[in-house]
Amino acid sequence: MMQNKKEKLNGKDFINIGIFTAIYMVIVIVIACTVGLIPIGFILLPIILPIIGGIPMMLYFTKVKKAGMLLIFEILFGLVMILTGMGYDLLIWGVVVGIICELLFKATKYSSRKMAVICYGILSTCICGNYIHWISASEDWLSQTAVTYGDTYVNTVHGALTTGWVFPVMVIGGFIAGIIGGLIGKSVMKKHFEKSGLV
Repeated sequence: MMQNKKEKLNGKDFINIGIFTAIYMVIVIVIACTVGLIPIGFILLPIILPIIGGIPMMLYFTKVKKAGMLLIFEILFGLVMILTGMGYDLLIWGVVVGIICELLFKATKYSSRKMAVICYGILSTCICGNYIHWISASEDWLSQTAVTYGDTYVNTVHGALTTGWVFPVMVIGGFIAGIIGGLIGKSVMKKHFEKSGLV
């Protein structure tokens, strides 16, 4: 019974989930509102975001010691993206990769930094879910979106994403960028956070 109790998420765990989800969302919003203002920047977001988000996410992985913390993070992230008008695709993607990473990280007893980096790479691909509706977009949706973003922006993004190789490259690029961001985060943690006693 004691073991089961220790494995259950408590208030501190939920606070960590909330804090790091909020931090990551701020990073996403800031980058999306700057780099994402131009078509090429919007398309490159799945590669830019994981690199910049690597430091806080690697710090978050040091707090993950129980099942559910990665999955809940992804669910919250997906729900917030829905509230900002991004659709359900990212949430579905996030649940799938969240479950995969839960299994992988749990297999290492939440202690492998190497696996944490790999899991972050996998989780980083979920941002690509935001682009699925661009690929299958109807003319009405594109027209409505063009009212806000302009015809040139919409036509450029839609044209790129409906080119067969672009979306798979974005997914692969997101995973690689997550690995790079994870390695950067791991290095920064070792150099600064561990010395200061924060982890």
